[in-house]
Amino acid sequence: MTVWGLLRRIGPMDVRAILRDRLLLWFLVLPIVVAVLLGWGVPLLSGWLQARFAFDLIPYYPLIAGSYILVAPSMVGCVAGFLLLDERDDHVLDAWRVTPVSLNDLFLYRVGTPVVLGTVMTLGGYSLMQLAPISIGPLLVAAILGAGAAPTLALALAGFADNKVSGLAIAKLVSAASNLALVAWFIPMPWQLLAGVLPTYWPMKVVWQASGGASWEPYAAAGLAVSLLVIAMLCLRFRAVLEP
Repeated sequence: MTVWGLLRRIGPMDVRAILRDRLLLWFLVLPIVVAVLLGWGVPLLSGWLQARFAFDLIPYYPLIAGSYILVAPSMVGCVAGFLLLDERDDHVLDAWRVTPVSLNDLFLYRVGTPVVLGTVMTLGGYSLMQLAPISIGPLLVAAILGAGAAPTLALALAGFADNKVSGLAIAKLVSAASNLALVAWFIPMPWQLLAGVLPTYWPMKVVWQASGGASWEPYAAAGLAVSLLVIAMLCLRFRAVLEP
């Protein structure tokens, strides 16, 4: 089945499910809210810190901007993960087996759609924020790498959570682990690369490098490899859950 066919079959059902659940709807609105608050609030905070404590926050703008790369994908991943969790618990996934939509088609949709949506939302939010502007090339690459967090989180929720309550707990745990990559900013190279075991490190590293005019391409390639490996492992886990 074509991607367009998947969107026509599954897309409207997902939209209705999201509109019925205020939590899922809020997840999709939150990235824009965060972008507006950061773009407006960080410069104000920077001016206040400079005037009150003579502390210059501007050198840390790439750190703050890099962390935003993960906001939209994380929210989109939560939405996709909870939708998958509902489908698993309601045996909707079993019902798909007797339709023209194969399990591989469904995986393609569930992995691909969050990546596309996360990328688009990240590009829009980052451009709106205007804290550490970078050229479109590295921004697009960082957004795509960051969007890998969406299917990663979605598959983690669907593969390990028993229900939405445990799903929220897992989402918080994954988010906390992902944010550990921010610590890498304060660690000198090459020790900083130890954070590369976390897929979330690489899109932020691309932003940090590009904002300083340094080479970012090797980090993009490494990030793609790590993200694909993690997604593949989680796909295997989800398949094991569906087919014990």
